[in-house]
Amino acid sequence: MPELVINGRFRHQRLTGVQRVAVEITRRLKTPYRIVEPNKDANGGRGHLWEQLVLPVRAGRQLLWGPCNTGPVAKARQIVTIHDAAVLEHPEWFSPNFARLYGQLLPLLARRIDRVVTVSEFSRERLSALLGIGLDRIAVVPNGVSHHFRPVPEAERDLPPALVGRPYFATLFTREPRKNLDLVLKAWKAARPQLPADTVLAVIGGRGAAGVFGEGRGESEVGDDGVVHCGYLPDAVLPAVLSGAWGLVYPSLYEGFGLPALEAMACGTPTVVTALTSLPEVCGDAALYVDALDPRGLADAFLTLAGDPAVRADLGRQGIARARLFSWDGAAARMDSILAEQL
Repeated sequence: MPELVINGRFRHQRLTGVQRVAVEITRRLKTPYRIVEPNKDANGGRGHLWEQLVLPVRAGRQLLWGPCNTGPVAKARQIVTIHDAAVLEHPEWFSPNFARLYGQLLPLLARRIDRVVTVSEFSRERLSALLGIGLDRIAVVPNGVSHHFRPVPEAERDLPPALVGRPYFATLFTREPRKNLDLVLKAWKAARPQLPADTVLAVIGGRGAAGVFGEGRGESEVGDDGVVHCGYLPDAVLPAVLSGAWGLVYPSLYEGFGLPALEAMACGTPTVVTALTSLPEVCGDAALYVDALDPRGLADAFLTLAGDPAVRADLGRQGIARARLFSWDGAAARMDSILAEQL
């Protein structure tokens, strides 16, 4: 029987950021393992109860790896990947119940288990400070980019109807306040009169989980504002949409890593981010940087990209080269090395 057990709760959840990381690394591990997962719904309170009460029993004495931020407090022989410290640093961005639960769970878990893994040096430093554990107990495994995030030729792009045949920018959104959609919409409103008349802004992403992020404000209506709400786009469609965009606008206030920006760069999409948290660490010199609180600066970025194809092409080339530095094979090899130290 393999000595490693993987917390498989993520297999019953929607494939978003942390679940994608779990899938990509797990399928590449060379360390023998078995996955223990719930039989039914793994979301909300039911999922947490299964994780705290059932999972440690089924894992027994074997090493347990939790790839998605949580694990059973009762089990000491465990590694947990905590992707960022946002809920500890900014609990006001989350629903009160979620912030309270994680604010209590993560410090208890981190102090008890064998090792914490995270995805950037920025997150390593913040988790050490906020969880009260030494840097030597936190390892970094940077995320990678899936192979299907690549430049998609125009003839092969299957775009939402509202985007076909017109120039557009894209932004990625959930209801999380840190994604800074208000800034994007203000900047878009300021820039739009100077853009070609048929240019639109594609807002990509689901509304997120209310139990995690609270109710938040509703999305803008589609109308004369030139904003198209595309909703959640699966991986089969997203690279084509990114490849066709004049730019991805991702002025996040807080990222543990910034995988959406890196995936856009891998598609050759000029990418606009803030110089906050982990984003400079991931994007390097291959992105445009804007002030997270300055709509005018972001409006100028819209206009720069719209007005200069050479700038778009240069950023696209730089982004592709930067994205090649991050691979899931490399992430899995690093994770194998960390697991070997504990087995």
